[in-house]
Formats: sequence, structure tokens, C-alpha cells
Amino acid sequence: MQMTTERPLEHVRHQLHLLDRAMAASSCGITIADAQRPDMPLIYVNDAFVAITGYARAEVLDKNCRFLQADDRDQPAVAEIRRAIGADTHCKVLLRNYRKNGTFFWNELFMSPIYEDGALTHFVGIQTDVTAREEAKRQVIEKQQALEIALTELRETQAMLVHAEKMNALGQMVAGVAHEINNPVSYVTSNIYALQQMVEDVVGAYTKLEQVALTADPATTKAAAATIRQEADVEFLMEDMADLIESSLTGLTRVRKIVEELRTFSRLDEAELKLADLKEGIKSTLLIAQVELKNRIQVGLELDGLPPIKCRPAELNQVFLNLILNAAHAIEGEGTITIAGRDAGEAIILTFRDSGCGMPPDVMKNIFNPFYTTKPVGVGTGLGLTIAYKIITAGHHGTIEVASEPGQGTTFTLRLPKESAG
Repeated sequence: MQMTTERPLEHVRHQLHLLDRAMAASSCGITIADAQRPDMPLIYVNDAFVAITGYARAEVLDKNCRFLQADDRDQPAVAEIRRAIGADTHCKVLLRNYRKNGTFFWNELFMSPIYEDGALTHFVGIQTDVTAREEAKRQVIEKQQALEIALTELRETQAMLVHAEKMNALGQMVAGVAHEINNPVSYVTSNIYALQQMVEDVVGAYTKLEQVALTADPATTKAAAATIRQEADVEFLMEDMADLIESSLTGLTRVRKIVEELRTFSRLDEAELKLADLKEGIKSTLLIAQVELKNRIQVGLELDGLPPIKCRPAELNQVFLNLILNAAHAIEGEGTITIAGRDAGEAIILTFRDSGCGMPPDVMKNIFNPFYTTKPVGVGTGLGLTIAYKIITAGHHGTIEVASEPGQGTTFTLRLPKESAG
């Protein structure tokens, strides 16, 4: 009977010893708190808890484990632990804890209640030092934030560069408009000065004639009128005044047309996305680019029969201006630019073909890359075709392709869906 009693006891001791070794071997800190005593003091801590916190067992037993928070007790996780204790339930939290030497560590705590015969007796806590993991997460977040800042700065830089390219195109456009407006304004101004002198001559002749009419007899008045008419050359004044007025009206009409075409080009009074006439946009763009074309480049248009498409007219006009100016710069001396369009069902196909110098393959494969340019330093930004590519592909879900050979000119082909602009 004695051996029978000792065997179960030995078995129990063995199991307890095994359990104690298992808890001691765990890399996680394990604590047991007495839930039936005031302030729930710790009654057990394993070796890992001692290694993690630096506190000896004698320093922590019979104490509440809140000492691990030191003075940092205003944490959401602490409130969560209190709610779990009050509800006699488990919880999993991430705590800011402090070792005996004052160094900080992140403690991932899993706490569960222990019941005996339906009554809460203890709380067991499993604590894991996850400082390395949390530090890695912090570094990832910092790197992500740094990348977001860099991306924001990159976008701002890109916006500035795009703005610079637009200003470059605007500068060329303004030069062209100024040149086109300057000619009619100059001769209208000259005409006004001439008309001013003529009006003075007519008024002087009239004044002389009036004085004679008021003081002389009819015969004398008639002779004086003939003399005044001859001296003032009234016939010439009347004929020249009519020519000057007609010429001035023609010049002012030209200025008004340029302003109307400029408004059509910029589309300042139109919605961003709308049905637009591509032929109208190309013609207005050609007028803006006239300073680069006049007297040396002949432009042929084959755009009849094109239906309106849903697009951003101002952006497309910017693309047209860029292609036209690039073609003009590629032509040394005299040459031609042919702009053609056709209805391809769901899309409009536009081609811009020039008789310029053409491009070798190594240049052609890079022309849509940002900052790539064959122009001298300080001339252009190298973003014109990059922006054009983005406007056509991203803004209008179309395509832009180029074909060129040295000495054979260049052809850009644009495919613009009629309804898919985004």
C-alpha cells in the first residue's frame, strides 16, 4: 500500500517538476498573480521574466506588476488591462515597460484568468519582449514617411518643371502673338497719325472757306473756295482718308481675329472636358505658332470631315503647339508641315508630318523621356514631348507614336478615342 501511494505522489512531483522546467525554459516571461488577494500581487515569475526585466524574483514577488510601467502609466493598454481584470476576462495588449536599469522595452502581454470550481483565483501573464519588432516597424514607418515626403517633393518639382515647360511654350506663343498683333497695330497707328494730319488740313480749309463766305460776295467766295480746295488738295484728302479708314478697319479686324484665335487656343471660357472641334483647335494653334512658320514653312491641312470628340481642348492645343514648334525647329530653311486627320470609327487619327532633318533610332527611342533634348543647353526644358505623351495617354487614354529617319522627316501619329477622355 505504501508503494502504491508513493507512485502517484512521485508522478505528481514529476509532472510539477516538468511543468516548472517548461515554464523556466520558455523565452517568454510568465507571471502568475493572486486574484484573491488585495492588489493582485505576483506569486510566480519564471527565469525569462527575470532575464527580460532585470529584476530578481525576490524584488518582484508579492508586488503588483504595474511597477514595470514606472511613471509611464497613462497608456491605453493599462486601461485595457484594468477593464479585463474588472470583467474577469483575457486581453492582449502592447505596453511600454521599463527594466530595472531604466531602459525601455516593448512588452506584448497576453493575460488570462484562472478559475477553480467556478471562482476566479489567479491571472497568468505571458510577456514577450517585442522591442526589435516594434523598432523595425517604427523604422519602416519612418522610411515610409520619408518616402512620402520625397514623393511629395518630387511631385512639387515635377509640377514646377511642367509649369516651366508651359511657360516656355507660353513664351514662344506670346512672341508669336506679339509679332502678329504688332504688324496691324503698327500700320493702324500710322494711319491714325496720317488721319490726324488730314483732319487738321480739312478743318483748316473749312475754317478759311467759312471766313470767306461770311465776308465776301458770291463771286469772290466762289473763287476763294476753288483756291482753298486746290491748296488743301481736298480731292486727295477725301480719297486717301477713305483708304486709310478701310486699311485701319482691316488691321483691327486682323487683331480681333488673332484675339479670338488666342481665346480658342487657350479655351479659357470652356469647361475642362467637352466636345471640341480638333480642326478649329489646330487652326488656332497654327496662328499662335505663325512667327516660327511665316515665310519659310508651308503648312498643309487635311482635316475636313472630322467629328467633334470629347476632350480637354486646352491640353490638346498644347500638344499641337509642341508638335508644330518641334517640326518647325527641325526644318532648316524652307520646308513643309502636313497635318492630316481621319475618322477611324471609335477614334480620331491625327498625323503631323514634317520635311525636317529626321531622327536616328537612338534619339527617337528617348524623345518621350523627361529632360531628354537635342537642343542646346538653355534652350527648352526637355519636357515638351513628355508632357504631350502624358496628355495623350493618361489624360485622353490615347496613343502617340513617332516614325522618323535621318534626312526623311518625322511623323507623329496621335490616336484619340472619341469618348474615353478621363
